[in-house]
Amino acid sequence: MITLTAEQHKIIDVAFKRFTKFGHEKTTMAQIAEDLGYSRTFLYYYFPDKESILKGAITSRIEKYFQALEKSLKPGMNGFKKVETMLKVKCTCTKDFQALGVYTNMELFKIIVNNPDSDLKQVFQKELKYLTSYISEGVKDGSVRKTDPAKTAKLIIDGLAGYSSITLRRLGYQGKLTARDQENVGKHQLEYATFLLNGLKK
Repeated sequence: MITLTAEQHKIIDVAFKRFTKFGHEKTTMAQIAEDLGYSRTFLYYYFPDKESILKGAITSRIEKYFQALEKSLKPGMNGFKKVETMLKVKCTCTKDFQALGVYTNMELFKIIVNNPDSDLKQVFQKELKYLTSYISEGVKDGSVRKTDPAKTAKLIIDGLAGYSSITLRRLGYQGKLTARDQENVGKHQLEYATFLLNGLKK
């Protein structure tokens, strides 16, 4: 799993602001260095290229999502409640991914999905593993309908991402997400998650 230093987190946070304001493609290493007050040489010491900073930004935001999930899970929850909690936390933590353009930028999507880096893949596999285990628990304790946990978990995760893209198109997405856009996407995503949960609940 990726381990970032305090300096790398600082770089990522500054770069994240520029990525979300101007887009990943229009951001350069020189601009990130300027925002930080660093030389480009100093920046390259911590990250070899812009894609590695983007990967760090995505990873750090996903880790924040996992931390929020762990805080929200309570002892004694059955499998369904864990699935429900995870989806609700996921929907409230998507603003950062919306702002990065994860749901609308195909080039960025290719970087994420096709990235051969095992660390980035491991981060996304962690989410699938958690959801699969919660669904499996639900099937065993009787709170979730009988289903294939791994297949169902993948369908849910892919479905939420796809639904977000569709929602943005319906909202007339024009290349830059406003706070209202983000709020609306989160609202629609939560409605869709509720629909999925109703189908799972026994």
